Amino acid sequence: MSDGRPDRGLYADERNPVQLEFAHHNRGKDMKDDYASFTKVKTKEEMRALRTEFRVTLVFIVAVMALSGLAVAYFW
Repeated sequence: MSDGRPDRGLYADERNPVQLEFAHHNRGKDMKDDYASFTKVKTKEEMRALRTEFRVTLVFIVAVMALSGLAVAYFW
């Protein structure tokens, strides 16, 4: 991050206790930044990309479930 906060991967890393302490100290700021970016108004292009990603994920899940059902029916 450009404002001097440590890397977010340090939240789970316990190798360097000083950096871990700074990461925990800045966790509230990071959460506030994440919330602000999550709730900001999206443009039409961003919404189109999100919808496309959702649809692809949904089709993938349905295909995996259908193939699993066919495999269970075949081997039953």
